[in-house]
Parts: sequence; structure tokens; C-alpha cells
Amino acid sequence: NVEIKLVDPETGEDTPLGEQGEMLTRSFMVMKGYYNLPEASAAAIDQDGWLHTGDLATVDEEGYYRITGRLKDLIIRGGRNIHPARIENLAMGHPAVEKAAAFAVPDERLGEKVCLAILPSGPAPDAQDVLAHLHHAGLSIHDMPEYFIAMSEFPLTASGKILKRELTARARDGTLAPTPVRFTEPSRDPA
Repeated sequence: NVEIKLVDPETGEDTPLGEQGEMLTRSFMVMKGYYNLPEASAAAIDQDGWLHTGDLATVDEEGYYRITGRLKDLIIRGGRNIHPARIENLAMGHPAVEKAAAFAVPDERLGEKVCLAILPSGPAPDAQDVLAHLHHAGLSIHDMPEYFIAMSEFPLTASGKILKRELTARARDGTLAPTPVRFTEPSRDPA
């Protein structure tokens, strides 16, 4: 008695198998709304009774769902949706990166840009080395971080999750000063 589907957050269209979308659910167990908050209720539950969870997920051909991130963590750079979880997972594949957080920093022209904050596992790696690792691991040039910072510690929730909104707020108010970086793609040798 529970329905689940994944939709493109921008168009509302169902997403194909294996592609990321927002997870929606509908059942008799879904709340009717938030108490005395009709606007919030209308934003969370559509007219067909689907609860928009805010979770990003994929589904495979066997019907198994995998949560891949949060819609609110999405970075929108010049109209392009960038998923922080992908950048973070690829960055943590670098041998000198213990933890990583990709988050939005404000930009007047593009709206937001990507900042990658890392917690090194030893001496802090060079930003270009980490960016090259991301590129070789398959990260698109369009999703590449444009700011970088090595942290001695991350702000955490009580359950140990990194507070990305706090990182964004610190970057906005100047208490966190990430270094601008620009990935330079290695030239291809025609030989």
C-alpha cells in the first residue's frame, strides 16, 4: 500500500531506470500536511497526494532504490544542477583525503559555484592534484570545484554529518576563506 516514484525535480517527469530523481511517495500513511502551515503543506504534498521527500535517489531494474543525496544540497551553477555527493565520493577516493564536502558559494554572475572542502588524512594535498584526481575519476569539467580549502575539522551535526549550510554561511560572511582554483586539463599528446 505504498507507492514510490522518482521524478525530475525541474520537470516533474518520471526518471528512467538508473537515473537520479527526487523520491516521491504516496500512501495512507503519508501525513495530510503540516499543522497550521498550508503553504508548507502544499509545497510538500502535491494535489495527487505525492509527498516530495527532498531525497535524490536512483532505482535499478530489480526495483532497489538507492538514496544518492538531498535536493536542498544541490548546487545550481548557471542553471546547471551539480550533485555534491558525487564530487565528495570521488574526492574521498584520493589517498590524501579523509573526508570531503562539496557546497555552494555565492556568485554574482552564475548564482552559485562549487567549493570543495577536504579533511586531509595527513599533509594537505595540492588543490590541482585533487582536481586532477576528480577529472581522472570521471567528473565533468562543468562540475569541477572552483574553490578549494583544506580544513582541520568540519562543523558537524550531533549524528556526525557535515553541516554544509554552515560552510556556505561561513564562506558568505568571510569567516571561511576558500582559495579560488581553476582546473587546467592536461594537454593531449597527439602521438
